[in-house]
Amino acid sequence: MIAYTYNIDYSYGDTIKIKPMFDVHLGHSMCDSAEFGKFLWNDTDHNTYFFGGGDLVDSICVKDFRYQKSNDAMPGNANIDEQVDYAEQLLEPIKDKIIGLGMGNHEWTILDRSGSNLTNRLCRRLDCKNIGYDGMIRLRLRENGMRVRTVTIRWHHGWGGSTRTEGGSLTKYGKDLANFDADLFCFGHDHQKWAKQTCRLGYVGDSIVAKDQWLMDCGTFQRTFSKDENPPWSERMGFKPTVIGGVTINIKPNREWVDLWVDIK
Repeated sequence: MIAYTYNIDYSYGDTIKIKPMFDVHLGHSMCDSAEFGKFLWNDTDHNTYFFGGGDLVDSICVKDFRYQKSNDAMPGNANIDEQVDYAEQLLEPIKDKIIGLGMGNHEWTILDRSGSNLTNRLCRRLDCKNIGYDGMIRLRLRENGMRVRTVTIRWHHGWGGSTRTEGGSLTKYGKDLANFDADLFCFGHDHQKWAKQTCRLGYVGDSIVAKDQWLMDCGTFQRTFSKDENPPWSERMGFKPTVIGGVTINIKPNREWVDLWVDIK
C-alpha cells in the first residue's frame, strides 16, 4: 500500500477537480477512446488533476487465454508495447497534472507472468509516480502557498469477481469506510459508475466541522457488447451494458475546511 502526499497550490475561490482514470482498457477494440478523450479535455482547466486507478491499458498478450484477435485494436505484433505507446501519446499533454498512475489486475497479470511492469514504464515516460495497486493519497491544498487544507483519498483498483449490481459493489467497497481514515474512497474493477455521499464530524483547527465523505465506483471506458459476430468475453458472460465515462471530484476550499461533491455525468 502506497502512501503519497501531493501538493496543489490554489487561490481562494478556486475549485480543484480530480479526475480518476479507472478501467480505460486502451488497446481493446471495445475501448471508447473518443469518450476517454472527452473525459480528459472537456470541463478541464488549470485546476484539474488526474490519477490512474488501474487497467489503463488492456494488457492482454497474445498467449493469454483471454486474448481475441478481434478485440485487439493495435496494428502490430507487439500489442502490449503499442498499448503503452498509445497511453503515453494520450497522456503526454496532461503529464504535469498527473498525481500518479496505479496498477489494475490486467497490468498485474503482465507483471506476474512476464516480469514486466507496464505502469513503471509509463510512469518513467510521463515523469509521474507509480502509486501501486492501492493506497492513500494526501492532497495538501495550499492557498497561495500558505493556508493548508488536507483531503485524503483512499483508493484501490478493486477486487473480487465482477459484481453485476450496484448494490453488490456498494456493499463490498462500503466496508472500507469503517477501516480507513479518508474523505474520498475511489474504486474500480466492476466497470460501474456511481457515487454515494456520507458525512461525519471531525476537528479542523479548534472547531468541530461536518466533513463530507464520498464513496464511488469510478466508471469505465470499455463497452460490454460488440457489433459483429465476435463477441468479447463480457458479452459471452452476459454482463449488463456499461455506462461509459468517469467521475469528477470537486474540491472547493472554504474558511472551515472544503466543500466536496462528485459529478457522475
